[in-house]
Amino acid sequence: MRTHHARYDTRESLMEALRELVALQVPAEDVAPVLCTIGPVDLDLLADCMNDIGLNDNRSIAA
Repeated sequence: MRTHHARYDTRESLMEALRELVALQVPAEDVAPVLCTIGPVDLDLLADCMNDIGLNDNRSIAA
């Protein structure tokens, strides 16, 4: 995962980050807090991306 001033404000950047978090098996409810520690996050877009790949706060991301 990028560690320098990443911005998660495009669908592409969020989907890339979600793929990496899937590989790390990060629980869905921890996705936003993890990304927010790295850089700014468009939370509405993140919610859309998570819905697009079938995630919600009640399930863990499974690889």
